[in-house]
Amino acid sequence: MSAPRPIDTSRDYLPPPLTPLFHTPSYATLDGTQRRRYNQLHAVYVNEQILFFEVALADNVLSALLRLVPPAGLAADLRKFRDDEAAHATMFRDLNRRCAPQIYEAADFHFVRIGAGAGRLLGLVSRRPATFPLFVWLMLMLEERALYYAREMMRQRRALEPTAVATHARHLRDEVHHVRWDQAILDWLWPRTSPARRRLNALVFRWMVGEFFNAPKRAALLVLDALVAEFPELAPRRGRMAAELRALGTQPDYHRFLYARHIVPRTFERFDRWQEFASLGRVLLAYRPGAA
Repeated sequence: MSAPRPIDTSRDYLPPPLTPLFHTPSYATLDGTQRRRYNQLHAVYVNEQILFFEVALADNVLSALLRLVPPAGLAADLRKFRDDEAAHATMFRDLNRRCAPQIYEAADFHFVRIGAGAGRLLGLVSRRPATFPLFVWLMLMLEERALYYAREMMRQRRALEPTAVATHARHLRDEVHHVRWDQAILDWLWPRTSPARRRLNALVFRWMVGEFFNAPKRAALLVLDALVAEFPELAPRRGRMAAELRALGTQPDYHRFLYARHIVPRTFERFDRWQEFASLGRVLLAYRPGAA
């Protein structure tokens, strides 16, 4: 068996527009080496995100759904879904260890950080999807956005690191099915949820998205700190770059790079069907109910 191809560190790992600093004035002040390294650091953080949700969310939710005795056809899909997610976790763990062994030799997570108490709470509630179906909505939205990321990588593959492209290409093949299965789960679960519980889930979903999944916050600043640690000459500009990253949270143009209808069309179309999500535009600034 041949040895894996070495990672080509002379290339970007993601299309630059998929990184938040690209959308700030400070990006133009970085030289080519700094831009490329920022790109690579943000890319391994994206891989961490995917790995975290495969490990900490998908298995809990899917295993609990199987215990609810879903319709026969859906049960078979859920088992395949769970197996795929376990394979993805291995795949992205391996990719990060190859891309940044100095960071991931001893641990899977460096930029994604969650306290022990928050981790226990996430584990508790994600194992109760009948009570908290919001996690299926979250899976649908994040997996549909992962499809967009992977397709953009395929479109720009000649300029990107080949192993990263190959990994996301494999992820793309499976995520097409997962997005369809997420929708089938919601068709089964959400209408069976009481109106009061649906409203509660939508409120918590809106809070989670606003706090963790749209504007650059904690992890994005840790990526910036890692860049500054490698390029100390950037230290005097760190404060300005951090402020520009945080400011993206209020900029509709940036939000359109995150969760616009052309990126997560099925998710937005399903939000349109349910009045509980009418106020999501407060945190997903590119979302307007019924604006297909």
